[in-house]
Amino acid sequence: MDPRTRLFESHRPILEGLAYRMLGTRADALDVVQETFIKWNQVDIDQVRDPRAWLVTVCTRIGLNTLQSARSRRELYVGTWLPEPFVAVPGPEDDLQTDETVSVALMLALERLTPSERAAFLLHDVFGHDFDEIAGILGKQSAACRKLASRARARVRDARPKFTASAAEHRRLMTAFVDAAREGRADALRGLLAESVELYADGGGKADAVAVVLHGPDAVVTFLVRVWRRLLASTSSHTVVPTWFNGSPGVLIVEDGAPATALALSIEGGVIRRVYGHRNPDKLALFAG
Repeated sequence: MDPRTRLFESHRPILEGLAYRMLGTRADALDVVQETFIKWNQVDIDQVRDPRAWLVTVCTRIGLNTLQSARSRRELYVGTWLPEPFVAVPGPEDDLQTDETVSVALMLALERLTPSERAAFLLHDVFGHDFDEIAGILGKQSAACRKLASRARARVRDARPKFTASAAEHRRLMTAFVDAAREGRADALRGLLAESVELYADGGGKADAVAVVLHGPDAVVTFLVRVWRRLLASTSSHTVVPTWFNGSPGVLIVEDGAPATALALSIEGGVIRRVYGHRNPDKLALFAG
C-alpha cells in the first residue's frame, strides 16, 4: 500500500462514522468516503498541513450534498423509514461499549434537523471539533455554527436518554422482552415498557411490517403477542440470535435460515422506551457481513 493510501486508510473509520451519521445508510456513506478518496488522490498531499482536517472537511461537504438527494428518496419510501443497521465489527460482545451517538433513536432525531444543523451537531458534539474548525468546514461564521449546534442539541434532546444504559442492562431487558413476547405473557411484557413506549417497524414495502408507529403499551403488547403467535404457528423454523448494532445489544430473528427481523431497544430509567424492528431485507443483508 502506497503512503497516500495508507494515510487515507488510517482515517477511514472516522470518515465512515461521520458519513453514516450524516446519511443513515451504509451504501451512501461508503459512496461519500469513496468520493473523498478520489479527491484525496487528486490533491498534492505535501501541501496538506492537516490530513485529518482536510479529509473531514471534504467528507462533510460531500455528505451535505448527498443528504439532499437521500432525503428526496426517503419521501418516496414505503412505510416507516429506519436507518440501516450500523453493525459492529465482529468481536467479543463483552468488550463492546454502548454508544449512544450511533443509536437508532438519535439517528431518527437527526433526520429532523436541517443538513447544516446535523453537520454542526455531529462535528462538535460527536467528533469534538471546535466552532472555528466547523466554520471552516461549513463556510460559515463561528458564531453561526455555534447557534446551529445549539439549536440541533435542543431538537434532539428528547431522543437522547438522560442516563445511558449499560450493555448488561440492554441484554437483560432484551432477553426478558423477547422471552415475554415469544411466550405470550402480555402482563410481563407490559411491565417492561414505558407508558410512552413507541414501536417502529421498517419493511420498506418488501416485507410485512406495521405501517405506522404504534404508541402506548396496549398497542405495542397486542401487536407483539400477535406477531409471535403467528410465527410460532407457522411451518417455518426460527432462531433468535444475539447481535450488536447501532451501539447496543440487539437480536436477529432468523427464519428458515435467512435474517427476517433485527430488533433494537431504546432504554431509559430501566424500562423500554422505544422498540425498533428492521424488516427490510435489503437492510438485513448487512448482517451477512
